[in-house]
Parts: sequence; structure tokens; C-alpha cells
Amino acid sequence: MVTRRKGPGLLKVNTTRFGEIEVKDEDVINLPSGLIGFPELKRYILLDHDKESPFKWLQSLDDGAIAFVLINPLLFKPDYTVEVSEGEVSDLTIEAEEDAVISVIITMPSNPQNMTANLKAPLIFNLKNRLGKQVILNNSEYTTRHNIMEEVRKRTAGTEQAAMQEAIEKAKESKEAAEKTAAKAEEGGSK
Repeated sequence: MVTRRKGPGLLKVNTTRFGEIEVKDEDVINLPSGLIGFPELKRYILLDHDKESPFKWLQSLDDGAIAFVLINPLLFKPDYTVEVSEGEVSDLTIEAEEDAVISVIITMPSNPQNMTANLKAPLIFNLKNRLGKQVILNNSEYTTRHNIMEEVRKRTAGTEQAAMQEAIEKAKESKEAAEKTAAKAEEGGSK
């Protein structure tokens, strides 16, 4: 067995990635339906990858060998939206939108440039009551292997293009102002 009680309110869990960890009962996140492909694994803990990293680990407490890397999708795709019916998430008892936290599972191959995110099936957590659920979105724009670095490059290119356009507009304005000043000076000189 992977999990055992260490004392009141404390679990001790043997994991493949983190060794033996201690988990407070109040930190356990329950996914009553499990995850796609892992319906039998229902108890998890969120662990920081490291303090400065945008990644988190969703470590199973039911199988110490199972852990998923998560990221907030808005960090690389600011226009990402999760549209679900109230019925789909009613079992999470989300009272306010700010109680809901959206994360997506990423796949990290040996070359980080090929890192992908499953935007088709995000995880929704209610951190107030520690419940979570994976939902499948109907939006055909989203895939299970969305390239994160490609998205970052698109956003960066868009930002660079906007900055370039702004610089061109400022240069035009400066040129027009200089031409007006030169025309006034010429007018004044010919009087």
C-alpha cells in the first residue's frame, strides 16, 4: 500500500518522483471521477515543481508512481476559455468564479521545444472544498497536444509586431511634425 496514516490528519505517501512525502488531510484534492485513463485514482496532492516555476505536480496518493505536470493555460494562451455547463461542474459546488482554478496536463518530452498541453480536457479545481474534475471541451480549436512553445512564439511575434507597428506610427508622427515645422519655418523665412 502506498498511503498510510502517520498520525491524526497526516498521511505518509511513498512516491516514485518525490520519495516519501507527508500530506495533511486538508491538502488532499479529491477527484471523485478520477482522470481520463485513471478513473480509479481519486486522491491527489498539488506540489510545486519549484518556487519559480509555473509548473505544478498533481501527485496521486492512491498510486505513488502516477504524477502529472500541470500548468495554468493562461500563461501561454491568454485567450483560452473553458466553457462548461453548470451541470458539468455542479458536483464541485463552485460558489464564486474566483474559487475555480483551471489547469491543464502537459507532456514534457526530452526536447522542451516539443512540450504540449492538453487544452481539450482541462482540470477544474475548487480549492475551497478541495474537489476537482477533468472535463472534455467541445471547442474544436483545442487539441490534446497543443504545442506550448509554438503558442509562446506566436504571442511573442504578435507582441514584437505590435511594438514594431507602434514604432512605425511614432516615426510617421515625428516625420509629419518635422515636415510641418519645416513648412512653417519656410513660410516664415519667405515673408
